[in-house]
Amino acid sequence: MLRKVAMWVLAFVFVLSFAWPNMTASAQTGSMKLVVDGVEVEGYEQPFMSQEDVLIPVEDLFHEAGYQVSKDAAGKVTVTNSYLTVDFSVADEQITVDGEATDALFPLTLKNYGNYVSGEFLNELEGFEVTISEDQQTVTVTTNRVQDVDAFLEKMVAANPNSYAAKMSIDQSMVSDTEELAMDMLMEIDMSVTNNPIGLHMLENTKTTMDGKTEETASEAYFTEDGFFQKTGENWTKLPEELTAGLLEATSAQADPIAQLELTKQFMKGIHIFEYDDAYIITQTMTNEEFQDMMEEAMSLFTDMVPEDFFTDNEAVEVTEATDVKEEQAEEDATVVEEAATEETADEEAATDEEATTEENAAVEETTEEPAEEAVEDEEIDLDSILDEVSISIDEFFIVTVIDKNTLFPVSTDGKTAMTISVAGETVTIKQLISGIFSKFNEVKEIKVPEDIIKNAVVLDLDSETIEEESKSEATE
Repeated sequence: MLRKVAMWVLAFVFVLSFAWPNMTASAQTGSMKLVVDGVEVEGYEQPFMSQEDVLIPVEDLFHEAGYQVSKDAAGKVTVTNSYLTVDFSVADEQITVDGEATDALFPLTLKNYGNYVSGEFLNELEGFEVTISEDQQTVTVTTNRVQDVDAFLEKMVAANPNSYAAKMSIDQSMVSDTEELAMDMLMEIDMSVTNNPIGLHMLENTKTTMDGKTEETASEAYFTEDGFFQKTGENWTKLPEELTAGLLEATSAQADPIAQLELTKQFMKGIHIFEYDDAYIITQTMTNEEFQDMMEEAMSLFTDMVPEDFFTDNEAVEVTEATDVKEEQAEEDATVVEEAATEETADEEAATDEEATTEENAAVEETTEEPAEEAVEDEEIDLDSILDEVSISIDEFFIVTVIDKNTLFPVSTDGKTAMTISVAGETVTIKQLISGIFSKFNEVKEIKVPEDIIKNAVVLDLDSETIEEESKSEATE
């Protein structure tokens, strides 16, 4: 019996002899806390020590650092803020920085099925610094991001140029889930802008491809205190004065530095600013919740721009006109009855008058009852209700703007967006590639609408949806 107990004890000690080193190794390679720019990053994957170096989860690290993170079908992870792009390729077992291969091996490990980067490599990467706590329980990653975003934006807005020129390109594709609608559109825009006084001159070329057919159109537009003028084909049109006043007010508010800053602050969660030797890089992402807030702000601004009766249903106007006709007809019928009554005898006249009164009352009742039934149509269109019926999902939103470090003026902007819109049982996916270059800061002269355009432009009649020529008297006024 004692021999059996001794054998069990020896066996237990033998097993522990293997467990102890493993337990020690486990303590050395246990998970650590990851802190990026003062923010603790939580998640299934966490850093750990391996051979005197710390291994940090790639995707969690760069996502928290404000980079765009993507992974392709082959497992390659790409992180970028446009100024710095790093590819972690599992297939090639290599890391490339801005297209140039490095000596760093990848992947170092696939612990928890995730990809990790070494702290040693990260320390050599521009804009990153890695430190490990003495107890090896925390790894802190400090990046070159601007910490006080609010203060930076205030400086940038204060440096806002009074005028500039820009060239923009928007490559857009739109396709429905039923594939009944598929359209590609490429817009090339060349514009000059002034803030004081407010002015815009824009040339736009659009190439649209749908059902295998491509159509190209060109347009030109002016927007000043004289109004908004647009040329399509050979004709110039002008927006009504009531809409132009709203646009001018909205544009003035947008040019106000304080108003700009307040609007930008609403989306500061998705704004990251990186500082390099010669430039600042601003990246912006947006969630569905932030997009909804932006839509509400935009719709509120839009409704303030247009006249109160702009969204009144046209059918209501038709109902009102029909009511007026019925009332006039009823008055004519009553008059005819009264004239016929005067040719009869006194008794017949009294009876006829009573009958005419009855008919007249009936006509009045008819004219008052019918509009009441149709008055439901005389309602303003509720934009909030329309938006409630539309479901918009932001699938991708990443905009990068390069800022000159000396002037704080924008140099270029690039972006990629994708959204899904569902309405009335149909889903449409819209993708955009955006790029732009800014130049001629404070060099653009005051923008004026040529006199012949002002004289010959026709005013859009939004009520009848036709174009009416502006009379000379109105032009004089």
